[in-house]
Amino acid sequence: MKPTGVHPERKNWTNIMFVGSLTAMITQSLRTFLNPKDFYAAQRPVLRISFLVGMTPFTVVKGPTELMLLRCTPFGYINSSLHVILFCSCYVNALLKGETITRFFFRTDISTLGDVLQFTIGITALIMTFFCSIFQRDKLIKSFHALASIDRRFKEIGMETNYKSTLHYNLLVMCAKVIITTLYLAVCLAVFISSSTYPSVTTWLAFLMPYFMMSMVVVVFLCFVNQTKHRFHLLNKVLKHLRQAALEKRHSPERRPSYWHAIKIQRPLGIASTYSNNDKSMPDVVSTVAEIQDALCEACSYAQDYFTIQMLTIVTVVFLIVLFNSYYVLDAVIGTTSHDTPFSKGQFALFFLCQAMVYGSGVFNIVYGSSSMMRENDNIGVNVHKLLNVTSGPESHELATKLMHLSQQMVHRRVRFTACGLFSLDFTLIFTLVGAATTYLVILVQYQLSMDDTRHETIARAFLGNETWIS
Repeated sequence: MKPTGVHPERKNWTNIMFVGSLTAMITQSLRTFLNPKDFYAAQRPVLRISFLVGMTPFTVVKGPTELMLLRCTPFGYINSSLHVILFCSCYVNALLKGETITRFFFRTDISTLGDVLQFTIGITALIMTFFCSIFQRDKLIKSFHALASIDRRFKEIGMETNYKSTLHYNLLVMCAKVIITTLYLAVCLAVFISSSTYPSVTTWLAFLMPYFMMSMVVVVFLCFVNQTKHRFHLLNKVLKHLRQAALEKRHSPERRPSYWHAIKIQRPLGIASTYSNNDKSMPDVVSTVAEIQDALCEACSYAQDYFTIQMLTIVTVVFLIVLFNSYYVLDAVIGTTSHDTPFSKGQFALFFLCQAMVYGSGVFNIVYGSSSMMRENDNIGVNVHKLLNVTSGPESHELATKLMHLSQQMVHRRVRFTACGLFSLDFTLIFTLVGAATTYLVILVQYQLSMDDTRHETIARAFLGNETWIS
């Protein structure tokens, strides 16, 4: 009688082969993921996450030539629409129930006003953000396509972008946002659980949605400005190398003119670069630099059109949250509001300060990323004139003409990010927000004091002490 079944040794060998093949496949996929070969492969993690959370209706797919490209899908439109419906439903449900996170702490005229303003601005911000992601999608797609095309222009002057560092930056930004969000949620839950207070799920969603929305928009914006800043940095390195070559020419006049006619740029960033076989003359290199700078400005113009409304809503939401949270903390520390709630003054201050800091950090990231990119672009004009100052001789007339054209282009093609043209996204915005928040905070305190004269004594005791207060 013949034995039935599979021999144990053969079965074990089959399992080992399967595990080995699966491990090799995973290793190869991970190696491909960590070593992107083009622009879209480096941006794939950010764009995939924004696609899944409904912020963008397009995602990265493989093209017919195995290169990555952006494509809108029916799932993307449906996913974005479902997120809008979910968010609006949670907002409306919380509004009809009159249940907000702030009302668990205290209920005053000012807290009610703050809730109404934050709810109104919050739901408007969510609708406008998803509106821009769907109806302004072509702007962001064009900006990414422009950056991908610019990388091909860099190869004309013998340079390739290091996509691995791009991927690492994107992953770092996303991991930082995940860590901050996790800590923020942990603090919020700890405060409510420790006080035996349990809001409903819709209340939590209405409270956290603006932050989730803002975080995803900030991540996409930071990844874009970092890419643009890196390419401006490459142009500055090229101009610095040309200036060094011009200085060597001035100090070494015994070399043949043909030596200086063709300049090969040698690893300006110390990264893995591949250079074309045909040497570029200095005027040709400057012309290519001018074309790349113009293309980068065009990409920034597309991004400005896409992000402008989203930046306005984010700054507005952050301003309101920082303003009212500062008032709530001030009122809890020197007032008596927190005594009527299950929360202690420490929990009160911890909750609202944590919320103000995580929202404020989002605006700071936007301002820092935008300012650093604009500063890198402005440095091109500085390096152009440094090169122009060391350019001399009749054989350099063509080079000087190209540099003057590039200098004029820098004047008329400036990169600026604004919020619907109302204010620039630079460090002056921080000063403006702090000044405005301080002004309105004083107004809120004065209003609250006028509602109860006994609060004058409370504030005086808090600042001066009981023994110095004379009624």
